[in-house]
Amino acid sequence: MTIKKIGIVLSLLMVALFSFSQTKLPSMTVKDINKSTAFEELIELLGDSDYFIQNMEKDVGFIQIKRIQKKKTGIFGKNTGDRIVYNILLREKEGGILLILQANVEKEVWNGQVNGSEYYYRDEGVSNDLNDYEELLKLIESHFENQ
Repeated sequence: MTIKKIGIVLSLLMVALFSFSQTKLPSMTVKDINKSTAFEELIELLGDSDYFIQNMEKDVGFIQIKRIQKKKTGIFGKNTGDRIVYNILLREKEGGILLILQANVEKEVWNGQVNGSEYYYRDEGVSNDLNDYEELLKLIESHFENQ
């Protein structure tokens, strides 16, 4: 009897873990464009923006960019913030392409010391917060809408 209860509890825990781990990343579809053209346009767009291109693989359809999210600071604040590294995957889809975004957030953290204070970045992993994607999505959407 207790073995059945333990089995049921373990099964429920497994289902809960699988449902939390399978969150959907933000994506968008761009119609009437091929992968090569979309890739070139994204590189040009991102190169002219506040995003730093770290890596790109045209054949695979992969672009990696980085951005520092500026913190709102007071008069004695410093001019840095959290880092977000974005992976953009381009996949061909019937009639266009699918852009899939993934954001890895690195939070800026103070070590807590007054003398010899230092800041470091703590890796928070892949973000499921849509606010981390909103600005980049708007930039890409506005570019492809105006084409």
